Parts: sequence; C-alpha cells; structure tokens
Amino acid sequence: MVRPSASLIFRTLYWIFPLLLVAFSLFTVVVPVARAFYRLNINYNEGWNAYNAEAAAHHVLLYGTKYGWTTVNYPLGSFYLIGFLSRFGGDPVRVGRLVSLVSLCVSCVLVAWIVRRLTGHWGSAVFAGAFCLALFGLIGSHYVGMNDPQMLAHPLFLAGLLLYLSGADSTGAIIAIVGLFVLGGNIKHILLPTPLAVFFDLCFVSRSKARRFLLFAATFLGVSIAMNMLVGGPYFISKLMTPRTFTLARVLHLAMLSRFSTLQIPVAIGVLWSIGQLRNAKFRVISLYFLVSLVLGLAFTSGAGVSVNAYFDIFLAMSIVMGLCVDSTWHTTTAFLTDASPWRLALPSLICLGLFFTFATAPIRVRSQLRQLPVEQRQFDVDVSFIASQPGPVLCESILACFYAGKPFVYDSFNAGCLMKFKKLDGREIVEEITERKFGAIQIESPLTDMYRDPEPGFDTDILDAIGRSYVIGSQAGSIIYIPRPDGAPANGQ
Repeated sequence: MVRPSASLIFRTLYWIFPLLLVAFSLFTVVVPVARAFYRLNINYNEGWNAYNAEAAAHHVLLYGTKYGWTTVNYPLGSFYLIGFLSRFGGDPVRVGRLVSLVSLCVSCVLVAWIVRRLTGHWGSAVFAGAFCLALFGLIGSHYVGMNDPQMLAHPLFLAGLLLYLSGADSTGAIIAIVGLFVLGGNIKHILLPTPLAVFFDLCFVSRSKARRFLLFAATFLGVSIAMNMLVGGPYFISKLMTPRTFTLARVLHLAMLSRFSTLQIPVAIGVLWSIGQLRNAKFRVISLYFLVSLVLGLAFTSGAGVSVNAYFDIFLAMSIVMGLCVDSTWHTTTAFLTDASPWRLALPSLICLGLFFTFATAPIRVRSQLRQLPVEQRQFDVDVSFIASQPGPVLCESILACFYAGKPFVYDSFNAGCLMKFKKLDGREIVEEITERKFGAIQIESPLTDMYRDPEPGFDTDILDAIGRSYVIGSQAGSIIYIPRPDGAPANGQ
C-alpha cells in the first residue's frame, strides 16, 4: 500500500480551507437572501429609495428645492437605474433588492479575481471571495438583499481597482479607471478609499500619471455634477451636503452593536500586513486601500444615520488582504515553511477563527429566523392595510409602509431632523400640522414613552408632545399607528 506524501496531504488541506469557508459563508446569508423576497421593512432607507426611484421614473426633479421635508442627498444614478428596471420588474423595492444581491455576488467575485490576478492561485482567490461573503453575512447582513444604492456602487470601484492592477498604464487606461470610479460615485458619492488608494499609489509610480488621474477625475466629476443638476435639479450640491451631527461616541457604539469589534484578529493581521507591504510595489495599492478604508470607515461611523455600511470598503479590502496573506503562507517556501510544514495551516486557521468568533457572539439560527419572516410580513401587511385605509397624507417613520399604502412621501424624518437641528427648517411648521391633525395617521416603530427616552431624528420632544396631544393609538398590531384624536377624547388615548 502506497501512503500519500506529506506534501499531497497538505495540498489537500489547503483546498479544504477555502471550500469550508465557501460553505460557511453561504450559510451566513441564507436568512438575508430569503428575507429579500418577503414584503417587510428591512431598513429605513428602503422606502426612501423606493419613492426616489419612482420619482426618477416619472421624471420628477430630485433636487428641485434647497430644503424641504423630504430630501434626496444621494446622486441620481441608482434611482434612475432602479426606476428604469421597475418598468419591467414592477416593484422598485423588489428590483432594488435583486440588484443588491447580484451586486454583492459580483463584489465577492471581483475580490477573488483581484487576488487571483496578484497571486496566480485559485485557492487563495476562493478563500478571499468566501471570506468577503462571510463578512457581509455575519456583520453586514442587515444590508444583504436590501434596497440600497451602496452595494450597487462597490463593483464599479472594484472593477476600477482590478483594471489598475492589470498593469495597463496608458492614458486610455487611466481614463477608463477614473470613469469607473466616477460612475460608482454617481451611485454612492462617499466611497473614497479605492480612488484615494489608486491616486496615492500613482504618486509613487509616476507623478505625471497621478496628475493625469487628477485631471480626468476633476473633468469627469465636473461633468457628473452638471448632469445631476441638469437632470435632477439645481440644488444637487445643497442636497448632497445636507448637514448631520458627528460624535466620537458613535464609533465605539456602532463597532460594538455591529460586532465589528469581534474582528480583532483579521484587522490586526490586515494592519500589520499592509504596513509591511507599503514598500512593495506589487501589493502597495492593496495595502493603501485597506489602511485608507479603515481610517475613513471609522471616521464616517461618527456621523448620525451611518450604519454598518460604513465598514463595507473595510470588508472588501480586508478580504483581499486575507487572501494575499494566506497565499503567501501557502506558496512561500523557506527553511521554516517547508512543503509539508504544519505551520502553513496556522494563518488560515487564525483568520477563520476570527470569523467563527464573530459568529459565536450571535449565532445564526436559520430555521427559527426563516419561520419568523412570514410573521413579520403579516404584521407589516396589517400596518400597510391600516395606513391605506386612513384618509389624507400619512406621516411614517417606516417610509416603506407609506409607500406600499400608496401614500405620498411627505416627511423624511431623518433628514428633516438633521435640517431642523441645524436651523435649516423650522420645526414649528410640522408641529402645527400635527396639532391641526392634518395627517390621517402617524406611524412610529415604538411607543411614545420609549421615544421620549431616545428620540429619533425628526421626532424631537416638541413633535412627540404634539402627537400625544392630538392623536390616539389606532393600531398596534405591528408598529404603533396613531390616528387623529376625536374632539373630547383624552390625550394619548387614555
């Protein structure tokens, strides 16, 4: 009987890691993928995006006023795309969710492709792509299959990075790279890590090419701003610069809430590798991408309304770095790392341990979560039905409920709250409308008593007081829906 060689055993083990990670990553996204096909509210932004896509489909100006109770503070790219596709798919929410799922898959494939381009090895490429999907499934699951523009933008930035790594350095190639970045920026405008990494790397490679990069970027950016203003309205810049508050406490809060803080091992490996590769021309742009995304991601999380999506560039860059680290361990031979050295398995084991630790902090219970989805849909449908039955406009905290109820979009609580906080809008106007009971209903996610303890943006104490005085609970089968208080009835429905 011929025994397999030690090197054959370890080559087999090297493939087991990526394949096991593929299986694990697919497991992490089962629930969010299934959730995408249910009619329920995943996030505040879903209804906001649906109204904007519908407005774009009907050629309504998105940036027609400087300030208002509804605000579009994203570029128009995704709204016009989803609005166009909705002509064939019907529901812009369902279309947006499908686009988001496809975009996530494409992003993971591009991550793997970048690693394959840099290493020439499929094992480490598959490892990187699977690691990326697992990160989104474990930490960014709230955005998996959600109707939101950001996931659509990432493949364009990754495609630009891949093109840059292909070695094409002609003027035409730089134009194409900048074009992909600007196209992505017309979907989500603050995804800066990839363009900055490429620009910084060009400064090392060739100052002339870096200047061309800036020239083309400025030109394309100017054209983009002009097109957004021409098609979307004259107040594009004002809308994009809608103010919001920033607090350092939010960085730690979001890191703990999203479980990003459990990724200490991959983050530490990524930082050490990136610093060590800054002098390596082959990998420098990737190390810059990771370091810039880490700094900007943590900085952006200090902003009100920012969620785990601020970490998405970190996820993508970290996944590429993890693939490169694993590849260097698997395919570098030294006196210490011989072909059959068990130490070759140490680094991939450590990286996977970081993922499993994140999973252990809040394990995914697929069966129970899948059973809960129909229940949540029924509760949401009850809210939609009740809202649709109320006369006149309705003020919804869950904008998607108003969208499906066929109500006009009259109040964007988050952006309106920011504008009121910075004195760009007068909150007394909305308080007067509530006091005069001009809304057929007001839907909020929590009872008023809870909201007083932690008021949401756009629902400050004056607004909550007005709701308590002028409205009573009409339904609480799903969320809390207030209806105008009949004359003579006690406040707060008591």
